[in-house]
Amino acid sequence: MRGLQATSGRSLRAFDKNISKIERRIKMNNNKTLYHENRDVIVVGGGPAGLAASIACARQGAKTLLIERTNCLGGTATAGLVIEFAKTYGNNYGIFKEICDNMKELGGLNQDNLAFDSVFAVFDPEVLKYVAQSMCEQAGVNILFHTFVESALCEDNFVKGVTVCNKSGRQAFKAKVIIDCTGDGDVAVSAGAAYEKGDIKTGKMQALTLRPRIGGVNNKTIVDWEKIRDIFEQERKEGLNSFPWHVTKWLDAGAEGLHGERTFNLDMITDADAVNAFELSKAEMEARKRVWEFIIFARKHIPGWENCYIIDTAMHIGVRETRRIMGEYILTEDDVLNGRKFSDGICPSSFSMDLHNSEEISPDWESIEEHNKKRSCPPGDYYEIPYRCLVPEKINGLLVAGRCISADRRAGASVRIMNTCMNTGQAAGLAASIAVSKGILPSNIDGKIIHKKLFGIQK
Repeated sequence: MRGLQATSGRSLRAFDKNISKIERRIKMNNNKTLYHENRDVIVVGGGPAGLAASIACARQGAKTLLIERTNCLGGTATAGLVIEFAKTYGNNYGIFKEICDNMKELGGLNQDNLAFDSVFAVFDPEVLKYVAQSMCEQAGVNILFHTFVESALCEDNFVKGVTVCNKSGRQAFKAKVIIDCTGDGDVAVSAGAAYEKGDIKTGKMQALTLRPRIGGVNNKTIVDWEKIRDIFEQERKEGLNSFPWHVTKWLDAGAEGLHGERTFNLDMITDADAVNAFELSKAEMEARKRVWEFIIFARKHIPGWENCYIIDTAMHIGVRETRRIMGEYILTEDDVLNGRKFSDGICPSSFSMDLHNSEEISPDWESIEEHNKKRSCPPGDYYEIPYRCLVPEKINGLLVAGRCISADRRAGASVRIMNTCMNTGQAAGLAASIAVSKGILPSNIDGKIIHKKLFGIQK
């Protein structure tokens, strides 16, 4: 026994020594950063906001680098398989309209009329991937896929670049302006920007959803969804599915794709923090399990779904809410409900404050339209997002666009939709190009100028 113990002791000491060598080697390698030539503008995140921001920048002559963590552009619309643009007022302009027109030309969009007051269109995500990439290339955007931003390069509250990790190792890029389109405000937070996250009282965030595309459905079959909801709820109570209680209400809220496939927006995960890597990983696994729970249920109970199957699930789970960066102006619930306009308004919208939380949904039955009407500006009206919502407080050289812009929680639940994200991205891209060409800070730009460039109206 003594001999065995002695051997084990020597082995452990040798092991500890080897671990120390490994740790030193890792530390040394981490300090090796490959620096690249400077850019005018770096856009982080290639979702709806990021692709519009990049195109807007590059078209104005700014040397633009777009950094994206996946293998395609479009974010929620492509990698997230949210294949429909939501109904809202006034979003059908600029780069968003160009994207829709280009998809329509390729047979990838189902609507001929995208009027300002009737934007609801189903699209083919593969067509959008191609269109987004092509438009970026034509504009001269330099795209870097498979790359995660590690941190902001800051000096005296001035963001001068980012460090990234990818297959090439640890790299650094510098630029005159950085646009954070990560959705989670990753760059802004790394730079020290103030933010709120989820419900500031409880810490809870809106539900996460893993979108599936489902084939083998007979879409001509008439379904009594009230009956299906009753069956689903009974199985839920019996523990035969693990969905939250309020999911029962939205079973019929799916969309039919361009090729007959179906997709559902079932709120699968209600208790995860999407900027916590462990919680996000757990949410992805749990959501995938629930997709299969739904498929098994559908085959058994929904007429016309007897032979349904999963075509694919989204590359990543859909995230509705994490951080909201505190900017020079905070868009409020009151602004949305009263259709408030601003002298530096850069994006109109009328989408409801659509909070996907069980606490926000009445147990008594109400339609989606009834649910959203209580949380919208008056019919036929719209509110505007001011440019100041894109400018983080006390942080220079940085703009934010997309769902992480400066808003309170309820207003943020309206601005998060893809149409609006594209529009805030285009505004941020224009602002960044102006800042570069004039040699000024984005915070020193008069938002009225951005408004005029977007809409041709002097405010």
